[in-house]
Amino acid sequence: MRNAGTIAKAAARANVVPMVVLWLVALFLVGAYYFVPGAERAFAPFAQFQRKWGVAAAVVNQVFFCGLVPCVFVLTVKRIRTPRPVLKSVFQAVWCGAWGVVYFYFYNFQAQLFGSGHDVATLLAKTAFDQFVWTPLVPVPLSAVFFLWMGSGFSVSETRRTCRDEFLARVWLPNIGSSWCVWIPVVFAVYAFPGDLQVQVLGLVSSFWTLMCLQIGKRVSER
Repeated sequence: MRNAGTIAKAAARANVVPMVVLWLVALFLVGAYYFVPGAERAFAPFAQFQRKWGVAAAVVNQVFFCGLVPCVFVLTVKRIRTPRPVLKSVFQAVWCGAWGVVYFYFYNFQAQLFGSGHDVATLLAKTAFDQFVWTPLVPVPLSAVFFLWMGSGFSVSETRRTCRDEFLARVWLPNIGSSWCVWIPVVFAVYAFPGDLQVQVLGLVSSFWTLMCLQIGKRVSER
């Protein structure tokens, strides 16, 4: 029986390339936005899309980046392919679309709580609250159960049994560990953007997290 660390490491190894790519993408996006002349204009349509459509824009963003993009990865990269990939992509697109709504309001809440500044202190406060308060209590346990359910072949009984007997060691801990590895630097980059762009950038970097969760769910169920 493999422990939590083994599961998380196996998932990380399977997705190390998209992880590094998305770290670099997040860094590139922040650097381009603030330091490349004219880059801000290139981001303007996305900010306008978010301002005009609000929650709907957040949903579309999450469905595209967390549904379609991971589906392409899973179908084309054999080592991360899971059984029934198309069906799983449909389920996760709906799931992540719902999270688009949640994060739209969560980011607004963060702006009210800590302000909309982009100084280092504000970014650190938002990142710390996001990663060490919000994430362990809400997104990680809910997403862990959801992806475990998909990884078990949509077995409710198997998911219930694992959650009842081994939730902390085999479900929550692997997900929170991999979440911190990916999201502490990336969330800091996301909060560096203006409010109208944060959800849009979040969708892009969320593609990796979706792939990671799929692998953890799969490996937890393969005991």
